[in-house]
Amino acid sequence: MEVLGHRGSRDPGPENTAAAVDAALAAGANGIEVDIRRTADGQLVCVHDARMPRIGGRAVIRRPAAELLAKGVPTLHDVLDAWGGRGRIIIEIKNQPGQPDFDAPRERSAQTLVELLRARGLTGPDAGVTVSSFDWFAIEHVRGSGVGVRTAFLTMPRMSVSGGLSYVRSAGHAELHAHTSAVFAAADAAERARAAGVRLVTWTVTSDRAALRLRDAGVDGVICDAPAEVVRALRAMQPR
Repeated sequence: MEVLGHRGSRDPGPENTAAAVDAALAAGANGIEVDIRRTADGQLVCVHDARMPRIGGRAVIRRPAAELLAKGVPTLHDVLDAWGGRGRIIIEIKNQPGQPDFDAPRERSAQTLVELLRARGLTGPDAGVTVSSFDWFAIEHVRGSGVGVRTAFLTMPRMSVSGGLSYVRSAGHAELHAHTSAVFAAADAAERARAAGVRLVTWTVTSDRAALRLRDAGVDGVICDAPAEVVRALRAMQPR
């Protein structure tokens, strides 16, 4: 089972930073997951929230990348440099209705990401890059762009595993990133995913106990807040 650091590593953090990415990978995580949003000048930065207290509660989309960088928000380039091809990186495009940067179905953030991946040579299935989003228009845009990276549908807790798998299969994505509550509610979730030819990754895992339960359930990967703790727990369970 893959161990993937949530926002790099929320513990110890700070999340969505080069330091968090390096901490997760140094602890033995198989990869990391980070969030991206577009800035006023068309750059991609790694940040979860659409509005930030450290910029006076203003929207990320309304501020230039240089201002955000001065406030401790790294660009995606910075995070990719820290990752350096170690394991894999899941890049989540934040694009939800009601938020100031919501742009479906135009998908300007998704297109900016496609252009960045091409410029860095991160193309094809072996690039180590997976692009995920709650917004299916975003991942369909990436999948249809020809950049060739893996795409994954990220689902809210209210969506069942079977519902998510149905869409992923029909759209041709590689993975379903289902909420832990949906996976725990379906005893045969991993079996259904394998039958569908879809990798099942679960978010967000907040304890090593939950990670062990999911390992026993047969999921392919866990996106966890404290990857170092999960790695230690899994290693402790290995036969000697």
